[in-house]
Amino acid sequence: MAHSRQEEKTTHAAEETVRRTGEKAAEQSRRIGLAATQAGEEIAEVSANLFQQNAEMLQNTWRREVDMATTMFSRSMDQLGRPLGFSGQEAQGAVERSARNAETILQLANAMTKGVNEISREYFDFMRQRFESNMDHMNELWRCRTPQELAALQTEVVRDNVASLLESSRRMADMSRRLADDARKPIAESMGRAA
Repeated sequence: MAHSRQEEKTTHAAEETVRRTGEKAAEQSRRIGLAATQAGEEIAEVSANLFQQNAEMLQNTWRREVDMATTMFSRSMDQLGRPLGFSGQEAQGAVERSARNAETILQLANAMTKGVNEISREYFDFMRQRFESNMDHMNELWRCRTPQELAALQTEVVRDNVASLLESSRRMADMSRRLADDARKPIAESMGRAA
């Protein structure tokens, strides 16, 4: 009987040790997950900011190039127009059309930059949310005690990931459609003015 009590105490102590070890592991996983989530958020934010800065720099470069090209084209038209018999007005009209076309291209670049920026933010948000969710699922994994619980959790994780991917893809598709519409407007307006 004493031997039975000793075995029971030993079994209970082993179970308690396993339980405490599991709790410690789950807590450590939670801490690692939080740190990784925070790092992922910081990376996504830095990437989005860098992308925005690059887009702004591209816009400024485009604007300078358009201004420079317009000035150069205006001078060239004046010089070429004289020997070919173009009047100052005809040359000026060509310069104005060129400037309008360059402005259309700049508006198009602005719309594209804005749209791509929105899509990249959506992608980074999706990745951050999936990472956080999967870390939560890892904590739940540590609490699984049976193969059935494990299988149920795995199918739940797959279902959640697929549902989230489809929703994010839908939002990105909507953004792409808006991007195409926004990019088409300056071209249609320019063609309307030309006609």
